[in-house]
Formats: sequence, C-alpha cells, structure tokens
Amino acid sequence: MPLAGLRKAAKGAGKPLGKGLGGRLSDDGGDSQQRWRTAALEEARSKLSLPFYLYEGPEFDNGSWFEPCARGLRGEKVHEDQYAGEHYFYEQLRSHRWRVSQPSAAVLFVVPLYANAALQPSVKGLACNGSHYQDLFDTTARTVEASPQYARHLGADHVIVSNSWRTATRAPKQAPWAPYQRSSTYFRHVFRHAIVGHMEARHANDDGWWRCSVVSPYVANFDEARQQHLVPIGSAERSSLFYFHGGANNRGTYGYAFRQAALAQLQELPSSHLSGIQLPGGSARCGAGLTTNCEGGRSTGGFRDRMARSRFSLVLRGDSPSSRRLYDGFAAGALPVLVSDQIWSVGLPFQCLVPWRRLAFSVAEAAFETEGGALGALRRLSELQPPLLQRMQRLANHHRRDVLWNMNGSRVAENLLVTAALRCLPTFAVRHAARRDASLAASLSSLRAACAHQDTSVACRAPDDENCAGCETGEISAGTPTEHCCATACAACNRTGRCTSRHIFRGDPLLTSPGRRGQLESYLLQKDKDLPRVLQTWRQKVGRPDPARAAAERSKRKRGGVAAPRGKSRG
Repeated sequence: MPLAGLRKAAKGAGKPLGKGLGGRLSDDGGDSQQRWRTAALEEARSKLSLPFYLYEGPEFDNGSWFEPCARGLRGEKVHEDQYAGEHYFYEQLRSHRWRVSQPSAAVLFVVPLYANAALQPSVKGLACNGSHYQDLFDTTARTVEASPQYARHLGADHVIVSNSWRTATRAPKQAPWAPYQRSSTYFRHVFRHAIVGHMEARHANDDGWWRCSVVSPYVANFDEARQQHLVPIGSAERSSLFYFHGGANNRGTYGYAFRQAALAQLQELPSSHLSGIQLPGGSARCGAGLTTNCEGGRSTGGFRDRMARSRFSLVLRGDSPSSRRLYDGFAAGALPVLVSDQIWSVGLPFQCLVPWRRLAFSVAEAAFETEGGALGALRRLSELQPPLLQRMQRLANHHRRDVLWNMNGSRVAENLLVTAALRCLPTFAVRHAARRDASLAASLSSLRAACAHQDTSVACRAPDDENCAGCETGEISAGTPTEHCCATACAACNRTGRCTSRHIFRGDPLLTSPGRRGQLESYLLQKDKDLPRVLQTWRQKVGRPDPARAAAERSKRKRGGVAAPRGKSRG
C-alpha cells in the first residue's frame, strides 16, 4: 500500500494499517511542526509540580541493606540487572526539586524498598548484615503503617517501585534460596492499597496484591558513552533492517513458543539478524552468512553492536507481554516494532507523556497466525523511506530520557510519579489533598493537563460494579476496599454509591472493547500448548533455515553489498 493510503487509513484513530500492521505512518506535518509541538509540551512540563515525601530513617533502606553485597542474575552489578529500576528511582528522587521535607506538604509518599536486590540469589535472602529480607521489609511496613499520612487513606497515595517479578510472589517461591522462610502476609496487607511501579501492570490475585500499577521500564543494555542512537537511519552504519536476539527455549510459555514460530516465519527478511538463545536441540548456529532463524550465544558487546546497526528493533512478546528489548532498541536508536497485543494494556510506560504512536510500529499477533506468516507485514515496514523513519528516530531520541533509567538527565522517576498521580490516585485522596493545602490544589490542577497523549493502559485491579462509595464521600468504609475506587477504573462515582460498569474504559473505544479485562487475563494465562495449530506448524521449523537462503546471504556479503528491500521503495 502506498504511504498515501496508509495516511488515509490512519485517520480513524486506532484503525489497523493493513493486515497486521498498526501505527501512524504519516509525517505529522514534518520536522517544523514536530519541533513546535515538542517545545510547547516541554514548556508546560517545566511548570509542573508534584510534591512528594520520601521516607527515610533507620527503618528504611537507603541503598545499603542489600545492594553492596548483591549481584545481578547473570553476575553483573546489581544496578545493571534488567529489573533494577528501583536503584535509579530512589537515586533520582533523593535530590529532586519536587521532594518536600514535611509529609503535610506532599501529595504522594514514596517508600524506599530495594526488593530486586533483596531477592537476588546472590544474597540468599539475607541483607549484608545477615538480617532476613522479610524481617526488614516488615519493619519498613510497620513504620509506615504507624504514620498519620498512611492512616489517612490506608496507603492509597503511597508509591513503591520494584520491577522484580518476584515481588508479586509468596514464600517459598519468592526466594527459595533463603536459609529459612518468612511469611509476607503482613507486608502485603499494609501495602494492599499502594501504587507500585512494576515492569508490567499486575492483575491476577497473587500476581498483583497491590491496588494500582504504573509500568516501570526495564534497565536497558547499552553504553551511553558511544552515543549510538545518533547514527541516523539510512546511513551506511545502519546496514541491517531488523534485529532480534533473545530467549526462545522450550520453557512451556506461550511467548517463547510464539518467538520460535516468528523466527521461522521471518527467515526470509533481507539484511536482518533474527536469532534465539537456547533454541530446541539440533538448531543451526548463526554464522557464515546465516543470520536469521538460527541460534546465537550471549554476548553483551555483540548484542549492542548489532542493535546499533539496525533500523528496527523487533520486540516479540516473551514470558509476558513486555520485553527489555523495547528499551535496548530505544537506547541504540532503532525504532521499536511491537509484536505483543497486550503490551499497550500492561507493558508500555508513560503513555500520557510519551507519543508512542508516533515513534513505534505495532504488528498484530494475528498477522503471524496465517499460512504465509507475517513476512509481508514486516517487508512493508522495510520499504518505508529513510526521511520518515529519521523523523520518528529524532522524536524517539528526544524521549530517551523519558524511558531510560540509566542515562544522564533521565526523568523516568519523575514520569513514574506523574503517572501515579494521573492514573492511580483515588478521587477521595485527590480531593482531600486539594482541601488540605491551596498549593497542592494548584499542583493537582496543573497535572490534569499533563496527559498530552492517549493512554489506553489498564492500571488498576478490576473495580466493583456495585460499591464505589469511597470515591464520593472521601472516606474508606470497611465494605469499600480502596482498590475499587481507582481514578481510571472507577471514573464516574456518584452519591448513589454506584460505579461505572467494568466494561467501560477511558481512551480510544476501538482499543477498549467490552470484556477487555477478561481478554487480558486469558492472554496472560496462555501456555505453549495454547499456540494455534498454524503457529505450531511454524514452530517446528525454528532453527532449521532454508539452505538456499543461507547460501544467497553468504554470496551477498562476499560481494560487499547490503541486501536491499524487495520491491519498489515507498515513503
């Protein structure tokens, strides 16, 4: 389809651009309009104020309890671990201009908790001084519970960041390597109404014991000093089209089985590197001209270099809808291609503040569930002209500091607080803060205009259709759990005590169909046995590339040429 046709299709918000391919491919008025829009948003952003109080004292971890003696899962420094967002969150907030010294002056209350470091196998469930992590967590919870600001709303305005998936689990699964186990029941009870920054929004009972989630980015794998993101798309240095390298073993999850099928389908993509780690036995090894549908090893340097040489970073769903590769590609200047239907619901951060629809592409998983696979959809992307992609790349580079924890000038922690206030503060907490202090009322008023882009995420746990009295009265009765009064899920409470139906959501109606929560839960519970038959057939071909394809690629490389996209180039 010519780009003019794609633009026409994009006029209906949220409509897919052809079979399996979604996103806005227009130039949005070119660079001048984009610069004007960005400058206006940045000016408004600079005037925002969101006062927060950061707990401190001997009952709270200041970064010394676990981090000095912890290592990441693969032996790296703990702050380099992909789930180490907590490290940067508290580091950025300690000197932030919004921090206040008195709880009475705050809208949000931040609880320092280094759970990712505490739950690493390297520390064996113990702090550097030998204390059990759960004992220390409970001490933190006990101190917070005794504070007047907690008692006011039972912690509904309290924020914790912990990206580790283990945070959502119970003992002994949480830290099976600990010398002895402790119950987390008390800790979970104290923070049951809290706002938690996590690598994905959590909703199932045991996987989401907190009330409301804010998506907290993974820590990206990149070297900021090399400034690889500045290499423009279309230059000789970006000689590769698509890049993916990640786990795809037989671990029983739907996402990894889907990755295997995708690698097999996309082996004909020209000038691309699409490989897996620990593919099924007998898989071909990458090398000697073989770069797609093959098995590669772990290499941090090689991963970074290949990502930096690519136009597109393929973000295939994994164990869960999100993936670190979104941030790895962002860091290296490769445009994200999202292949994960529910990532917009639970895994894409700060949608109010980052214009994802203007700097990323989406390919529906349904495109892969065909006899021909998704090869055609991705070829259409490869045919887009560099000037359009360069504009998208420049916009993405502007927003790097909004999604990357580990770069100078990062404002991810700030974004997380803004999103927590916009998406997770209950109505009664907002009203109480506004009545308490005129300056807080002004801050909250300015925040209401901070959501510049559409946010279609599902932040809160499912509301109760029949009881939402706490939203209107400003009080939490025993029969009204706080999680039923979230700002997004319970958008229209009134004095009758009725809440809007759970099937009505804010945002684009094309993206929030009835039954969305049920569809989301089913999606998250998928296993490899649930893979459609056509994908099972494709999956059998993973790691078994076409020999003729490999020979043609070797010949092309010997000639020193870069494989051009097939077909006529189109903008």
